[in-house]
Amino acid sequence: MYKYLILYILISIISNSLYSFNSKDINLFYNDYYSSNKYKTEIIKSKISDMTYNNIYGLVYSMSLEDDKQKYLYLKDLINKNNNYMSSNDSDYLISVAHLMAYIVYYSSLGEKIDYGKKSKAIYEKVLSSDKNNFHALLGVAIGYMKAPAIAGGSNKKALEYFTLALNNAKENYQKYLAYTWMSQYYFKLKDVNQYDSYVKIAESIYSSGNYLKNAINRNIELKKSL
Repeated sequence: MYKYLILYILISIISNSLYSFNSKDINLFYNDYYSSNKYKTEIIKSKISDMTYNNIYGLVYSMSLEDDKQKYLYLKDLINKNNNYMSSNDSDYLISVAHLMAYIVYYSSLGEKIDYGKKSKAIYEKVLSSDKNNFHALLGVAIGYMKAPAIAGGSNKKALEYFTLALNNAKENYQKYLAYTWMSQYYFKLKDVNQYDSYVKIAESIYSSGNYLKNAINRNIELKKSL
């Protein structure tokens, strides 16, 4: 009995260090969110007083706004409410801020794109300094290298390196889905049709009803651009 009690305690300690309660809630929500368009926000909305949850809920809400100007203003106001975010050591919170910045760049001026790019990069570097295997930070760095022009530090080689690291550290289904979707976008940029099709099919096999990949494909077809 004593032996099993010790084993239970050890498992609990390991589980909590790798998978905090807050992270578990967030991962449950994102698995639901990316799997279909019938996701439930209750698990996030009920804890909206916490800035991490407030940021996540705000990001999801902003995606439902149809007017680009309204979306931009909403995101900018939400980002500005995160005062002194770099003083935090909470990786979930820091990533939630970086995700807001990553989304607002689609509606920002060139100057703001550069500014938000630098700020989100600093967030990812801080998270990786204490957790080198953090999926979201690795994926964020990869996307940064992929999207930035070479003169601003962009690198297809470094992008692939970090996309591979992100994929290797993807534990949740939604993380694998995101990693494969972004790998498809990487190869779309390189005009490698075979690899592009291959990663699209793998992402579809995870979430056949997921809108994130569908939106990426529509952008590829209609605008001839990657995400």
